[in-house]
Formats: sequence, structure tokens, C-alpha cells
Amino acid sequence: MNFLKGCQMKQLQMKLENPTRMEELKPEDTLRRIGLQENHVLSDIGAGSGIFAIPAAKITSNTVYALDINEDMLSLINDKAKREGITNIETVKVENEHFNLDSHTVDIAILVTVFNEIDNKSLFLSEVKRILNGDGKIAVIEFHKRNTPMGPRFEHRLGKGDLIKCFEDIEFVPYREFDLGENFYCLVFAKCCC
Repeated sequence: MNFLKGCQMKQLQMKLENPTRMEELKPEDTLRRIGLQENHVLSDIGAGSGIFAIPAAKITSNTVYALDINEDMLSLINDKAKREGITNIETVKVENEHFNLDSHTVDIAILVTVFNEIDNKSLFLSEVKRILNGDGKIAVIEFHKRNTPMGPRFEHRLGKGDLIKCFEDIEFVPYREFDLGENFYCLVFAKCCC
């Protein structure tokens, strides 16, 4: 990795792991609130620097898939896991819209401040749905649709209603909802029983 690219990666990591952001997200507590249990398989889609993948791998003894389009972020996750003696994280590079995971293998898919950046949300959600097992859940953490101290511009944010509408298309409904500080909210979706 060249010096400039290394500096950019360090800046991105610092942004993702900003202490204020981490205090609001509370990854381990949030994963437990979402419903992650000791035997679950989790897929962290858009894993970034691993702020959710690493604690997830400590909660479950099963596989945690850390997916990202950025190979440097995946290397960072691998390095963190190695330093902490974590052996149940599998990093997966996302190419195009395909996740390179077998169908029906994941109990919980988590997307942390990623969904607002997806252009083709329908195609993306159909791929998320494909990897979930029969009782699988999708947890989405996004920025509130209001001006907050951190996050994207207002017009790039998704409100809870917008998010729910997107998930109705794949027959998923809200299962659990909670706020994470003044910047974030979490919606957990389950397959509709109707």
C-alpha cells in the first residue's frame, strides 16, 4: 500500500471509529439488542473497519462474514482479528451486486450506515434476502432523517418510513426498533408471516 493510500485508509478508519460515533453505536450492546446469539451466523455487509464484525465474532462461536468492496478494509479486519485471536471471521470481497455467500446460510445480516449509499436497493435487498435462512433477520442502522451532529447531508438520509417501504418489496416487516443516541436509529426486519 502506498503512503497516500495508507493515509486515506487511516483517515477512514479514524472516521468510522470516532469515539463519539462508537459511544452511540455501542456495537456489542447493539448486536445483543438486535438478537445475535452464541450460535448465529452473522453477515456484516459493508463491514468497514470491523467495528461490528469483531464484537460479533466474540458473541457467536459461529461464522461472522465481513463483507466489503474495499480490500484494504478487509485486510484491516483480518489484522484486528489476528491480534485478538479471533478465528471465526471470514472476510469476503463484494464484487458487483453478488455477495459470494451460499444461499440460506445467514441468521442475521447487518448493514451499518450502508443502505443509504446503495443505488439499486431492490437488487441489493434481493441478494440480502437470498443469503438469509428461513428465520433470518436484517438489521439496518442509519442516520436519523434530520440534521444531526454527524452523518451525510439531509437529502442523502433515509427516514424510517422510507426504509420500511423498501423492505416491504421483499416482504420483510419491522420486528424491532430502537434509537442509538442522537445520530442513529436501528430497525430490525423479519420475513412477513402474511
